[in-house]
Amino acid sequence: MYIIIVGGGKVGYYLAKTLLAYKHKVIVIEPVREMCEKVANELNIPVCNGDGTTIDILTEMDASRADILIAVTGRDEDNLIACQLAKRNFGVKRTIARVNNPKNIQVFEKLGVDIAVSSTSIIADLIEQEVDYSGMKTLIKLKDGKIVLSEIIISPGSQVCDKSLKDLSIPRDCILVSVIRDEEVIIPNGFTVLKAGDFIVTVSSQEDQNELKNYFI
Repeated sequence: MYIIIVGGGKVGYYLAKTLLAYKHKVIVIEPVREMCEKVANELNIPVCNGDGTTIDILTEMDASRADILIAVTGRDEDNLIACQLAKRNFGVKRTIARVNNPKNIQVFEKLGVDIAVSSTSIIADLIEQEVDYSGMKTLIKLKDGKIVLSEIIISPGSQVCDKSLKDLSIPRDCILVSVIRDEEVIIPNGFTVLKAGDFIVTVSSQEDQNELKNYFI
């Protein structure tokens, strides 16, 4: 793929280096000459010393041929403008923007950026997924966090212990996907009886995750 990276700082540099390993054609646009020279010399790729938020520079870099434009400057406004120009003026199919302020993610997406990435949000999500909240752990979030895959440990004092699923009133929009007991993985049905120490994997909306936790734990 032909990929344009706007911003040649540390993020842009290592992103370009990673993409080159996958045999993509990569060019970088960076306004600071010293950074341009570093990227060009060390990665041996085309680097444009210019402003990636201007139509002239994007035209010079043949943005209309780009498969993806990724804006990773230190300024959210510049990243947004670069992505909007790429999408509206050059028909770039996919735009990705670095977002320094997580509050801007939804704004970027509403204004046409395909993917807005915040390192702050990513780190927070990773921490949330790893931390065990009193027997419940978030395994993964799907559809922009609207759907959550959770792992729950059935404690000895839980109201669901030694009861079959058909006798439980599981929250309406929650699905029990599997039960892991010792080394055995059980695909549950109505007659599956939950035991203390079982790990259950569930799917729910993010809103219902807390209700699910309260019910099983």
